[in-house]
Amino acid sequence: MASPQNIRRAVLAAAVTSVTIAGTLYGAGLKTNEEIVENTKKRQEATFDEQMAVLQGMRSNLTARRGMIETQIRDLDTRIQEKNQRSTEGSDKERPQQGR
Repeated sequence: MASPQNIRRAVLAAAVTSVTIAGTLYGAGLKTNEEIVENTKKRQEATFDEQMAVLQGMRSNLTARRGMIETQIRDLDTRIQEKNQRSTEGSDKERPQQGR
């Protein structure tokens, strides 16, 4: 059986660890809230031209992403058609010819 000294050490270590984790999470939450407030203030204080520039940048990113996704969809459709074509060609070869 463990000695009382070892049990005390384990409890103390667990307590210190839990306090450290709780403090870290609390501090991270505070920092996140601070960053949100700061970003909100920046957005509110930004001029119309700055806001337009940010929105145009976001639009160009979205347009580029849209092009990539459309290309991926076309490629996927092409592969599906090729796979279907191969499977129908394979099933035609496996069927015996009737009437011969």
